[in-house]
Amino acid sequence: MDFTLSTFVSQEWIDTRLSFRNLIPADYLELDSRLMENVWVPDLYVRNEKQAYFHTVTIPNKMLHIYKNGVVKYRSRITLTASCPMKLHKYPMDRQMCSLFIQSFAFTTNRLVFRWREMEPIRMNPNLELPQFTLYRLETENCTEYGEGNTCLQFNIYLERNIGFYMIQTYIPSVLIVMLSWLSFWLNVDAVPARISLGILTVLTMTTQRSMSNASLPRVSYVKAIDIWMAVCLCFVFSALLEYACVNVIARNQLRRRIRKEIRDHQNGIQEPRNGLIGGLLIKRSRDNAQNVDDVCRVVFPVTFMVFCVVYWSCYLTIR
Repeated sequence: MDFTLSTFVSQEWIDTRLSFRNLIPADYLELDSRLMENVWVPDLYVRNEKQAYFHTVTIPNKMLHIYKNGVVKYRSRITLTASCPMKLHKYPMDRQMCSLFIQSFAFTTNRLVFRWREMEPIRMNPNLELPQFTLYRLETENCTEYGEGNTCLQFNIYLERNIGFYMIQTYIPSVLIVMLSWLSFWLNVDAVPARISLGILTVLTMTTQRSMSNASLPRVSYVKAIDIWMAVCLCFVFSALLEYACVNVIARNQLRRRIRKEIRDHQNGIQEPRNGLIGGLLIKRSRDNAQNVDDVCRVVFPVTFMVFCVVYWSCYLTIR
């Protein structure tokens, strides 16, 4: 919820007390940083600043030129961290606007007024690259509350988050984990250790992946886009684990009912007891009913997940 920038702040004003026409053979006077304390400068401060400092290596990075007609040009290099309340509903496919509010601390608009320079009030390094964002627009505004309010200037930075990092670190691994959970549908119903281990492994991995995706984010109380994705992926892998529990119960219940029916028929003398081969076929037939559930899930789970992916990406990419 904040951003840090290093910037040169340039100010220009007219102070007729400092005019020196024809006193020296130069258009302007360059002051040393030790003499700047004797010259009045505007009491500029950043309202939403959290931490800031002037650069002082090897000397204070400040410049002050006094022109013979009283024009004063003052430049300083500062690095500051400012608060930026972000709306993370669409994270990581979001766009953010971060602002700087530049104000006078002590003087009202009756004494001091800030104005942006008409030509290129904001100049940015053309080679600037951000690892997570793309800076696509800069905007300046006047936020002064006239009357007894202090003069105020607003500088807006519009950022678009780059999704490549999250595709590699979050989305693609989660898709692979969900697809891994579908392997249990192709295993035999009797492969209890394999299917249980696969189901628990994918659930735990998905839970860890979800925790890592939110580790670097502020603890907001609303649902983000990545929360929806991770929650649905977790539901898919958990459903695959529950599916095997249902399949196992169906197979055992089918087998139990057929065995009870065979026992009743034998006790009533309706039919002769079955030999081992026929009993094995009976067990296989009871498993076939459970296998039918696996066959359905082999199609239903991938198709449903593909539909979710299409809806998810189409919704968030179109409203981005």
